[in-house]
Order: sequence, then C-alpha cells, then structure tokens
Amino acid sequence: MSTRFSRHVAGCAILAVGGLAAMQAAHALETGPIDARAVWQERSLSACRSEQSSTAPDVCLLRTMQRSGARPQAIAAANMLVKANKAGFISAWRPLGKAALATVTYPFRANTNEGTLLIGSDGAAIDVDEDSVREEDRATPAWRAFAAAHPDSVPFAPADFIGSTATADGGQSVLFSTPLITCHACAEDGALLVAYTIDKAGIVRERKLLTIK
Repeated sequence: MSTRFSRHVAGCAILAVGGLAAMQAAHALETGPIDARAVWQERSLSACRSEQSSTAPDVCLLRTMQRSGARPQAIAAANMLVKANKAGFISAWRPLGKAALATVTYPFRANTNEGTLLIGSDGAAIDVDEDSVREEDRATPAWRAFAAAHPDSVPFAPADFIGSTATADGGQSVLFSTPLITCHACAEDGALLVAYTIDKAGIVRERKLLTIK
C-alpha cells in the first residue's frame, strides 16, 4: 500500500468535534509518498546522544541511518520529522485500509520517546499526541468537570490505539485513548477517548472527543 506521510466506546456522546481544515492546518505534516518501507530498525545511536558528539543529534540520526543502509523512504520520513522539529524515525507500520498508523521513535527525548502518526491517503499525517486536549475540548462541560476534580492532571503520551470500526459510508472510525495523570509515577485519574473519522478514500475527515472517563 502506498500512502503519504506528512479504554471503550459503547454509548458515548460526542463532546467536541474538530473539522478537517482546522485540524490539518494545526496538526498535520506533509511528506512525499511513503509506505511500510519507511520503517527503520534502530542501530546504536549512543554516539548521537553523547555530549561529545561533533554534530547535532538530528544530523547524527540522519547520517547514522544513511550509513546503516536505511531505505530511502525511511530517510525521507526521518528528514521530514527533523524539519518539523520532531527528530525521530518510523519504527513500526500498521495499515488501516487506505490509511495507516506509523509508530515514531523519538530517540533524543527525555521522557516520552514514542508517538503515533495517523496517515491519510491525501498526504496528511496527524500527530495524535500533539495538543491532546484542544481548545474546543476545554470548553466542554465534561472537561471542565474533570479539570475541577483533577486540576493538575494532564495527558500523558503516547495515546493507545484501541481499534477501528466501520462507518456507514464505507469509511472507518479510528479510536485512541490517552491517560490523564498528575505525575509520571502517579495512577491514572482518567483517560481521553478520541475518534478520528476516515472516509472510504482514506482521508482523515474529523476528530471527535468522545468522552473523558
């Protein structure tokens, strides 16, 4: 399949909806054609992490990939992430019909070093962990009630892929759950359940905050 890169639901009411144009403008990356060949199995990057490295970590990453024989698609994807100030590489790939999920490894981050991109057939790659709680989400009664009870709780990436369900028009709804916690070692205060609607052509059409549980 070729595309272009750039815990549960029953009975949940839709609390907030993000339209395609606004969502892509703020949260999407654009790349050239990319598919499962963009996956790179990490070689040692310890030299890139060293304070004694003579090159910036992102430059070192790209050079290491080239020297290790990474495929051109993998290097192209990593280069686009670097340009977006998200130095990393695609470490796993999951087809979703004409769309796909790409797991991204961020080797130079201190805490969250993994994320997910939802890749549409039109070249939009949505970072599902970026701005997990958006302005339209914060305006909902459910978020205000949760924030009042847990004022210090924040989303803790990466989001978990829950699964996908078919829609009546031949598309699919892809579900993610993001834990809400007060600190790294704390128990979960709750979770955000978010759905992205993908049409039958593989284009991501909207984001919905289904519930906070």
